[in-house]
Amino acid sequence: MTDHVPEGEKNGGLSGGLNGGLSGGLKIELNETQQKVFLEITKRPGVMIKELSGRLQMPIDTLDKVVSSLRKKELIERRGSKKTGGYWVKKEPTSTNW
Repeated sequence: MTDHVPEGEKNGGLSGGLNGGLSGGLKIELNETQQKVFLEITKRPGVMIKELSGRLQMPIDTLDKVVSSLRKKELIERRGSKKTGGYWVKKEPTSTNW
């Protein structure tokens, strides 16, 4: 005895999940500190950590961690040398809940 599955519902779980996930866009959630840093980099492309520290009144160690997390999420990138390089926005997060 075989169960009849309508043609449109075959593999629905797998393809429905894949299609929903792929076409729905990436949802990237940022905490308050990440949001502040990301917005400052958006306003000032090429900004350096030392400048961010002064503008946002945050310790450099904290900014190093936040910038690292934003880089891992592929939202920002570093360009240039260690001495003269800075950070640029790579892509905008698609999440609207931040």
